[in-house]
Amino acid sequence: MLATAVAAQLGCSLIHQGMPALAPLIQAEWALSRGELGMIVAAINVGVFLASTVSGDLVDRVGERPLLVVGPLGVAAGALLASLASSPLLVTALLVAVGVFVSTSGPAGGKAMLVWFAPRIRGFAMGLRQTSVPLAGVVAAATLPALAAGLGWRGALQVAALASGLAALLPWLIYRDPPDPATTTVRERSGLQAIPALLRDRSLLATILLGPLLVAGHWTLVAYLGLYLYERYDLPVAVAAGYLALAQVGGVVGRIAWGVASDVVWDGRRKPVLILIPPLGALLVVLLAALPADASPPLIGALAIVLGATLIGWNALIMTFQAEQAGPARAGTTLGLGIATIFLGAVLVPPAFGALVDRLGSYQPAWLLLALVLLSALALFPFMHERAR
Repeated sequence: MLATAVAAQLGCSLIHQGMPALAPLIQAEWALSRGELGMIVAAINVGVFLASTVSGDLVDRVGERPLLVVGPLGVAAGALLASLASSPLLVTALLVAVGVFVSTSGPAGGKAMLVWFAPRIRGFAMGLRQTSVPLAGVVAAATLPALAAGLGWRGALQVAALASGLAALLPWLIYRDPPDPATTTVRERSGLQAIPALLRDRSLLATILLGPLLVAGHWTLVAYLGLYLYERYDLPVAVAAGYLALAQVGGVVGRIAWGVASDVVWDGRRKPVLILIPPLGALLVVLLAALPADASPPLIGALAIVLGATLIGWNALIMTFQAEQAGPARAGTTLGLGIATIFLGAVLVPPAFGALVDRLGSYQPAWLLLALVLLSALALFPFMHERAR
């Protein structure tokens, strides 16, 4: 069951995480500004934001399996069409459609982890599932620029789309409903009609609002780390993408490590681990802004890994916390709502960050502002409470 959820997430995330790796080539083809490029990078996030709550409702109503299959197939079809587009506006519109299908994997896979795994290992299981997002980023950053060197960014995107479609095979062949019927029954006030009640829970609301603040760091890092290093250090595209791949490797490690820490060190409590992320992330962003112009490759690589572990690694933990607070009957809807708010931040931040850099002519003030955004997340933690086991 874990393998099927990982496969579906990989299929959806390969395109989602792969677009930033192709960003310099897309920018060069149409002479886009950083702000315009940020709109293309954020387009998939728009689709995820628009569709996540509905996807979560569908998970609670029809189960996880249909969405685990349909998601990667829809992503593949949308990416193929985007590779044939003749203008940046059309690429952006098609990537929004890709985001609609990407939105299915989070609620479906997250609920699968809730119903199949006990609390004592759930953080670890969710972390393993969520490693598929940065793992897809590692694969994309390591392979797509090399493919694009021979096939162009359109050909590289077509290869990635084919791989995404193939990822639907595993959930279609293997995934089954959990053995306990009580966990799959749609109860009263589940689905979209449960949202008002969910939002009246102050602890759950604070946890949901934490997402868009943390994702500001995640998507700024994913969208601009490679471009920043490419411009600041005059690196080849493939080398700059390699540092992005290292950040995604850090994200893979972080998603497992934070989950294991919450399961083992804090005995299944999620809040003590989550509260470490904002200040650590802010410190690392400041260090990135302060990197000297003659910084050595090992130093840049080490910082990229730790940045990824922190700014990308938190995602699984917050999804576990939200699902546990909501319970099995409403987990899909809750995760869909949480993912929608997360991707609202993912939609707004990359274009805003790029536009700020365009206006100021420097990345450093924008990095420092991002550090302040991360620190502001600490104001939510007094409202967040763990539920009794």
